[in-house]
Amino acid sequence: MDLIQPTETIELIHENGNWQLGRGKGFSPVQLVAASAAACSAYVFEELLDQRQISYRLVQVSVDYTENPYPPNPIAQIDVRLLLEAARPVQEAVKQIFLEIPGHCPVIQSLNPNIRINESVYFTS
Repeated sequence: MDLIQPTETIELIHENGNWQLGRGKGFSPVQLVAASAAACSAYVFEELLDQRQISYRLVQVSVDYTENPYPPNPIAQIDVRLLLEAARPVQEAVKQIFLEIPGHCPVIQSLNPNIRINESVYFTS
């Protein structure tokens, strides 16, 4: 990966379009950390469900984060919410598999243990 600075904003070069990085313009690096944790959680969850041949549809992944109010303002907490469509008979199995995400997600495993990760799963029906 390469970063360039064609203007006052740094850009992450990507073949499908560069990502602007910077406060107030594009994604901040902190937002990218939180988004990476959420995306990794979703990928891992889908992989675990697919391995067990559970039928589902990932409807939405939402992420919020909280910064510590004291300098240097590291991330204090990341909240990841996954919304799934799954038949009622498999929802308990899905909840059990959901608990396996942190043990398989390399992004979450790479974060400082002081960062609290709150993951939750919801169903459309």
